[in-house]
Amino acid sequence: MSAIVPAYNEEETLADVLTVLRTSELVDEIIVVSDGSDDRTAQVAKALGARTIELKHNQGKGVAMAVGVINTRAPVLVFLDGDILNLSDYLLRQLIEPVTHGRCDMNIGIRSRGWLIDELHRRSGPLLSGIRCLRREIFEAVPEDFLAGFRIEAALNWTCRHLGRRCGTTVFYQLRHRVKEKKLGLLQGSRSRFRMFRAVARAYFELYWSPPALDREPARNRVRTALEYTEL
Repeated sequence: MSAIVPAYNEEETLADVLTVLRTSELVDEIIVVSDGSDDRTAQVAKALGARTIELKHNQGKGVAMAVGVINTRAPVLVFLDGDILNLSDYLLRQLIEPVTHGRCDMNIGIRSRGWLIDELHRRSGPLLSGIRCLRREIFEAVPEDFLAGFRIEAALNWTCRHLGRRCGTTVFYQLRHRVKEKKLGLLQGSRSRFRMFRAVARAYFELYWSPPALDREPARNRVRTALEYTEL
């Protein structure tokens, strides 16, 4: 099993995520993909023993995730954001074991916002968390055009459904993350959040109103392997 952490300027929180992954008996390999970071994200990952891949330019979260997939042959993939807080081995097991025990093919971790919102979120979505465990073939079937930016989570949900695979959710009550406004400042963070919501809305519109074909090429054979990146 491979844990893939796409990270853009996450030097302040990345070490906490990697420390939990390093001690997990369920994870065989840790890959950090620094998405054109201009801080010490890559150096922190390398120092903690993770396989560290550095993209020359910022390409967006979905592409960073895809580069991680290209560089592993693991049949089960765990994706974690580099800015999450309070991750523990217990929470990691809650995320992974539904897939490894055969209860579902993709499990999405959602942060608790209160029992009523949690229940509505699980039933109605949108399930856009970057914290998820899934079988490799689900990721590899995502249409190429939906790897860009923040479209990837919507595309993974759609792909899982169209493959006829089972999707589960796990509510994490202790998990937190650094919000964009805190990382980037109020104005820039708000702009980034707006761009994210716009990209997600567009992805849902395209997926459900003009469904693309599922991709049938293995990740290592797809066009995105030509991206410029270096393994440190």
